[in-house]
Amino acid sequence: MRRVLSLVLLILGFLTGIMNPMLTEQAAAAGEVVYVVPFTEFIDQGLAGFVKRGIDQAEKNGARAVILEMDTPGGLIDSASQIKKSILESRVPVITFIKNHAYSAGSLIALASDKIVMVPGSDIGAAEPRIGADMQKADPKTMAAWRSEMESAAEANGRNTEVAVAMVDPNMTIKGLTQPGRPLSITAQKAVDLGVADFIARDRAELLTRLGYGNARVEELAPGPAEVLARLVTNPFVSPLLLLVGLAGLLLEAFTVGFGVAGITGLLALGLFFGGHMLAGFTGWEAVLVFLLGIIALVLEIFIIPGFGVAGIAGIALVVWSIFLASVSSTQAIISLVVALVGSIVALALGIKLIGSRNLWNRLVLGEKQQNQAGYTSHRRDLQQFVGQNGITLTPLRPAGTAQFGSQRLDVVTEGGFIPANTTVEVLAVEGTRVIVRQV
Repeated sequence: MRRVLSLVLLILGFLTGIMNPMLTEQAAAAGEVVYVVPFTEFIDQGLAGFVKRGIDQAEKNGARAVILEMDTPGGLIDSASQIKKSILESRVPVITFIKNHAYSAGSLIALASDKIVMVPGSDIGAAEPRIGADMQKADPKTMAAWRSEMESAAEANGRNTEVAVAMVDPNMTIKGLTQPGRPLSITAQKAVDLGVADFIARDRAELLTRLGYGNARVEELAPGPAEVLARLVTNPFVSPLLLLVGLAGLLLEAFTVGFGVAGITGLLALGLFFGGHMLAGFTGWEAVLVFLLGIIALVLEIFIIPGFGVAGIAGIALVVWSIFLASVSSTQAIISLVVALVGSIVALALGIKLIGSRNLWNRLVLGEKQQNQAGYTSHRRDLQQFVGQNGITLTPLRPAGTAQFGSQRLDVVTEGGFIPANTTVEVLAVEGTRVIVRQV
């Protein structure tokens, strides 16, 4: 009897061990899980993708809420607007838990959340928009658009819109609160008093308890490798450097024999530039395709089609267009192009100087001259007899090629234009061994 009882208990324990994960999954499916998304550092497109993934995953698994644990100095306006959109469209409540700072674009995201909770000593605000590398004040159009974003976010959740506007506009006056010429920034307690934040919590445990999620399982998300790469590549300081290395590498490779380190480095940098922007959601394969078409057009112009014409102009236009397609904004695209262009010219000049100073040029170009005094002689032919004669081109003349004059095959050159094969040409002049022809 004891053996039977022990066997039954063993089976029940085994079944309990099997069923426990199933029960946990059922609890999660029933909404007994809270997703925590760490929201730190600079707000960029990579972070926007990370937040959206967290919200989508929470919706898919029926989570009780998504908590954005925020400590940010701000970031890109476009990325903050995308996160705001993801929050407002979320079917799961989104709570912003400000653990230190919610400055600039971070304040917009907090205002768009269903609830704002702050730790003691934290603050929110200072959201006046700045543009450019030198952080100049935004133009009136950008200011008006950003002010409207902040006001609408506060209005959507019944928060104090005047305070939200004062965080953006230093000219907004609220008696006893704002200072002339300075955008508003407020502490945790002041935010609660003014109806911006909902309450203050010391840590995540207190936050979950007060929200009624004390017994819920917490799933803390971490950025994936692709999201980390996207954040790095789309950084406004890293992106122009990648483009610079890519273009400079290809340019240096065009002036050297074979395919070496410069070309490989350039291709890797361009791969990171376009690949990172694709991962971040800025662009798709169309930007890569346009860039490749531009490079092909430039190659055709340099090595196949003489002169500088339609192919060269089209190539430059396509490359510039691809950068605009891939970039965060038009401003970022212009900055990247200027940095890449100036840097490529400097890199090419330094590369040529380095090759010359280290005597590397002699390894790439034959420098020895064959002088008659050293015994070098050439077979001389009297080519003056062909002046005025007509012949047929055997190869395309670009501008040099081969033509047949009676039984004689000669190396000829045009006056500068292109002449296709099987075309009648006339010899205009002979200069030494140089036979100059034109199309009849």
